[in-house]
Amino acid sequence: MPNIDILGVSHRKHEYDNYSCLRENGQPAHNLLHFPTPVIVVSDGVEAVTEANACILYTPGHRQEYKCLNGLLINDYLTFTTDDHDFPSRFNLPENEVFYVRNGEEITKRLEWIAWAVADKTEPHGDDIVEAIIELFSTLSILWLVNNPGAKRQFETKQRFITLRNEMRKNPGNWTVDKMSRQVWLTRSRFSVLYSDFFGISPNADLMNMKIARAKILLETTDESVADISRACGYDSAEYFIRLFNRRMGKNPIQYRKSCKNVTWTPQN
Repeated sequence: MPNIDILGVSHRKHEYDNYSCLRENGQPAHNLLHFPTPVIVVSDGVEAVTEANACILYTPGHRQEYKCLNGLLINDYLTFTTDDHDFPSRFNLPENEVFYVRNGEEITKRLEWIAWAVADKTEPHGDDIVEAIIELFSTLSILWLVNNPGAKRQFETKQRFITLRNEMRKNPGNWTVDKMSRQVWLTRSRFSVLYSDFFGISPNADLMNMKIARAKILLETTDESVADISRACGYDSAEYFIRLFNRRMGKNPIQYRKSCKNVTWTPQN
């Protein structure tokens, strides 16, 4: 049985607001992270939004960077050293990159027990903790989605859709459903079905919501003409844009802009 020294362990730890973790030179230890909810992971300078139940196994000295998505980061982690140079590589898990597991609750439950055992000083748990860590890594290797090609493809496909959706939000006026489907290498019909499955809304409806949201920001923060805002949001016809905006917001763009400028800020006690 290997000797394993635990430097840190926690389960379902919550971080809020703009929390980010950056360790340029990593840690002098292995660091296993499990994220029950989506987070942003930075690798080689590229940000990627994970799905739920993403894991990363950082090796000693490897750069680590991850941060909150939408103001919340939840993670389970185990930081440890060991005298067994083949541990944890013998479990054939990816290192220093995101991978996914089925049944993330099982990972959280095992890390919860390890955290409890480390904190419990009423009796020694040394060998039991080591056995629990071995079981944890064995479970990870079983639940790793590479062992389920269909599920792995589903995660990879959804990641492409999430990346696409983030790009759409930045500039919704540049997109059409045909262009969106080509971006993820699918036919329009297949793309529309998957988009609705993943996000609970059709791509057309979602894109329209993004365009209206973009128009509202431009009306609130700029003095651009309605015609220019219409084009910026992907509508060649200002008349059509005005009718659409009025139908969605209950007032036309000029009325909306005036209503925003009439709002006064009252300090709160």
